[in-house]
Amino acid sequence: MSRDTEQTKRYHPAMFLRGRVALSVGVGAMFILAFVTPALAQKKSKTLTTQVAEQKRQIEEQLILLEEQKALADSQTVRIRELEKEIEALRLRLEDVERQMGAVVSDSLLEARLKGIEATAKKSPELPPDIVSAGDFPGSIRIPGSDAAVKFGGRVRTAVVLTLDPLGTDDRFLTNSIPVGDVAVSGEDKRTNISARASRLNSEFRTPIGRQEVRAFFEGDFAGAGNAFRLRHAYAQFVGFIVGQTWSTFSDPWTEIEDLDFEGISSENLTRQPQIRYVWNAGSGTRIAFAMETPEVSITGGDGVNLMPDLVARVFKGFGETGHVQVAGLLRQLRGEATPGDVRSDLGWGLSASGVFPFHIHELEDRVIFQVNGGYGIARYINDLSSQVGMDAVFDTTSGDLESLPALGWYVAYEHSWKQWKRVEDMNLRSTFLWSFVDVGNFDFQPPDAYNKTHRFAVNLVFSPAKRVDVGIEYLNGSRENKNGERGTANQIQTVMLIRF
Repeated sequence: MSRDTEQTKRYHPAMFLRGRVALSVGVGAMFILAFVTPALAQKKSKTLTTQVAEQKRQIEEQLILLEEQKALADSQTVRIRELEKEIEALRLRLEDVERQMGAVVSDSLLEARLKGIEATAKKSPELPPDIVSAGDFPGSIRIPGSDAAVKFGGRVRTAVVLTLDPLGTDDRFLTNSIPVGDVAVSGEDKRTNISARASRLNSEFRTPIGRQEVRAFFEGDFAGAGNAFRLRHAYAQFVGFIVGQTWSTFSDPWTEIEDLDFEGISSENLTRQPQIRYVWNAGSGTRIAFAMETPEVSITGGDGVNLMPDLVARVFKGFGETGHVQVAGLLRQLRGEATPGDVRSDLGWGLSASGVFPFHIHELEDRVIFQVNGGYGIARYINDLSSQVGMDAVFDTTSGDLESLPALGWYVAYEHSWKQWKRVEDMNLRSTFLWSFVDVGNFDFQPPDAYNKTHRFAVNLVFSPAKRVDVGIEYLNGSRENKNGERGTANQIQTVMLIRF
């Protein structure tokens, strides 16, 4: 190949173009490295600086806000301290006003609540409550290891009894024991007896069962034979049911007359006996009760043969704070035998009405209390007749038939408050005036000395130096008249001290 041919091949235009492109690319790369890369680096550096500045600004704003909140809190603290000082100043001023008035200004709602608590505390614990409250109850303690609570209570009663005339009892006034005619009585005329056998002990248990609660109450005293401990109450209460021994459904224990005599009012219907009772609370102070109770018929000339339980129904209506009226009905079967195997029977029935009507004289509460009980074969439910044997029914000595005895008993009482005042404890002075009457319809075949009627009058004066202490004196006068018209009278004075705990 010639020299010219080789030179032409070396300097061909395509090869020249490729050289120029390569040169351009190289120069561009050098430009990018020289100018673009520092610009990018500068842009990235500016972004981080901006972020740091933004963070500093936010921190400064938070610090400013924190300082404002701290200042506000300091201001509120100062205001609270000022309010506390104002309250303390007002309290001191209130105390000054109360001292100037001579009495503490009390809230009326609080007073009403306290009165309610005091009324509840004064209620006899042996009376079944309308509603058994859940949880612990006032005065109770929790039994360790259980969900049950127990409360203990009782009373110490000491009586000094001065009997002024012949009477069959020394420690109480029992009108059916008044001697009639020329009957000699052991220990006649004046004599004195001091007794504490009417003292009592009681306990109450409550334990929850689901949303309800079971209540059990036990009470006894020392009035048994030879001062032996005897049962007064033993019953359980759940929802509306009462099972056990307590006041008869035919009775009205809510009258609560303050008669100091342990025997109680001669015509009063206040019997304790075993029963199964259901009470329905109808609202507005109205309660309706139904019960089956033990019969225990007492018959003259024979022995009782009890078969059917006594059936009782009653309606109780309360009004005001302490007022109420009650109506009750009783149906019973009287069965007995004068000779073994010859059982005779008769129908017994009774009605009872009672009530308490309170009213105020010079801001003190007085009460009028009454009770009327009547029917056939109801001697068990009249106090003076229940303590005498055979007064429910008698056997006719000519025909051999069993005849229920008609009986009527009533009383009316007036309780008057003389004074109430407060020193260290709440104290009050009060009196009760009472007239009681019992009448039994006699049959021709009964003996001449059969019980016919009795009267009993009582008046007392009772002072309470504290809520749980009563001291009183009572004068009693009574008379008994037999079927033949012969009559006897007796008088007695009792002084009683009662301490409850």
